[in-house]
Amino acid sequence: MTKTAFEKLLQQNEIYLKNNCTKSFDDQVLNIYAYILQNENRDSDWWIEDHGTNDIMRIIQKSDEDIFDRVKKDIPNWSGEQIELFARTLLSNDFKDYKVNERIEFYLNLFEMQRTDLDLYDVFYNKFINLKLAKEELLRKLAEKLKFKSLDELLNSA
Repeated sequence: MTKTAFEKLLQQNEIYLKNNCTKSFDDQVLNIYAYILQNENRDSDWWIEDHGTNDIMRIIQKSDEDIFDRVKKDIPNWSGEQIELFARTLLSNDFKDYKVNERIEFYLNLFEMQRTDLDLYDVFYNKFINLKLAKEELLRKLAEKLKFKSLDELLNSA
């Protein structure tokens, strides 16, 4: 989505304009962000049942290889709810085997923002990512961050 198309989207709905937090001019980041912006107020079951997360993951798959790096640059600008929805996408969708290490690493990086307006811990407990495909080093960091007593406890938390 071009910046011009994104600006037109914002003009279509007062809520979009009010809730817009992105500072990005990147077309692919704007595709992801526009989807979240348009759907963030849907019923939570819609997100928990992975309708939105699957759609966002399809957008990510169609994007350039470095899309996660580009989203990382803009995501600190997003609202807490928007970040939680993206975090849910990283951990829960039908693409459980897709870029597992990159997704876990991104999820761990979200904790570094130290924001009080989001709950990244709760997002983890609705996961469907295949942790068995992840590098052990990332899993250890994840287990520590989420306060699991051991790597085995993390892996058996499904």
